Amino acid sequence: MKVRLTAFFCLFLFYLPFNQALTFNIGFPLKISELILGVLIFIFIAKAVAFKKLETPTKIRLVILLFLVWSTLSFVINYFWHYPYPLKTIPFRISAVGDSFLRLCYVVLNILCFFISVFFLRKNPNILKYWVYGAIIASIYSWYLFLSSGFNLPYVKLFGMEESPQALSGFIRCGTFKEGNFLGLYLLLSSIISFYLQKKKLGIFLLLTIATTFSTITILSTIVFLIFLIRKNFLKRKTFKILVIIFPFMFLATLYIANTPYFQTYVFAKINTPSNILTKWSFSKVDRTITARIGYFQGVNNLFFGVGPFNYGLHYDEYNDFKTFILNNNDWSFSFFSKENKRSIANNVYIEVFAEYGLFGFFIFIIFLIKILRLSIKNKNDLITGGIIAILISFNAFPSFIMLFVWVFLAIPAAFENLKLKDNND
Repeated sequence: MKVRLTAFFCLFLFYLPFNQALTFNIGFPLKISELILGVLIFIFIAKAVAFKKLETPTKIRLVILLFLVWSTLSFVINYFWHYPYPLKTIPFRISAVGDSFLRLCYVVLNILCFFISVFFLRKNPNILKYWVYGAIIASIYSWYLFLSSGFNLPYVKLFGMEESPQALSGFIRCGTFKEGNFLGLYLLLSSIISFYLQKKKLGIFLLLTIATTFSTITILSTIVFLIFLIRKNFLKRKTFKILVIIFPFMFLATLYIANTPYFQTYVFAKINTPSNILTKWSFSKVDRTITARIGYFQGVNNLFFGVGPFNYGLHYDEYNDFKTFILNNNDWSFSFFSKENKRSIANNVYIEVFAEYGLFGFFIFIIFLIKILRLSIKNKNDLITGGIIAILISFNAFPSFIMLFVWVFLAIPAAFENLKLKDNND
């Protein structure tokens, strides 16, 4: 029985990157990883003894269960609550209430994923190699899509993928995911796991594949991760000599990149343009600023329980002040930022949680992340700690927190803590 369960979990790890590709459309993309996780959950519930073994550090368990309770309360309260303004008319998968309940179910699924991941990884962390195997296949396919689309060559899409996968300048940047930011963080975490398993060449390959995502936030997270990883070596004599040798080349390369048209247009001009001035290079910055403002106002005006799971889009119009915020609106911006007949998202996990679950839900979520980070630091594994830091940074420009691969990685420090406690008891 144990072998079979472990095999199921290994398959679950392998299929994690197939978030859009290899999915079944049942009103929403049902993933193979979700099906396998569902089987695991069913078996654990059926086997009461096994379910009791889903142990995690007590404080983390209490915090995460408290967040689940608060999420449920947020859903129930908002189901009965009547707002003094009309909610936005948007396409639904089921209905307004049905979609909100579906999001609550995903919250439950991710939390159970966390517990189950701790259970298996504390027994044998080396099964993370199946995560790496899935990541390699997804990375090869990502390069295939990236190069084929960029050179206008025909390519084969896996079933479940959108008709027009997310692209930038003609290059498909999302691979087996729906968005490039999803793929970017997954690749970064996959490379970290590869390095942890001493698979350095695979780790480097996965890091290089991040380039196919054009994900600015992932590149920033990767830089912070690398700096964190080598911080202890900065003052060593050998490292200092190497830095002295390569510094001139790095300086010249930086100067060259800084003077390229791409950098001047998409980086320098984007950073220097105020958030309330709309230009062709600052569009994404303005868009993220507006979505963040809307989420902030939603949270402030619904401070206790928020607007409810997945209800950010329903309240978008009421708090959308782009007409007065943007100083140079035009016909295009009036059309785009109105988001007619579209469900908008906060595109920032922290803003999303604050808006949809209220201030208390936000505090619980932050406490959970801090405890995971502290536990990872306590375990003295810089690779995993760097990965947790990368997640915290990426959440600033991430579509949602209900990604299974994120919760599996967050479970690693708790699993290592249990493994350490078990070894000490033995």
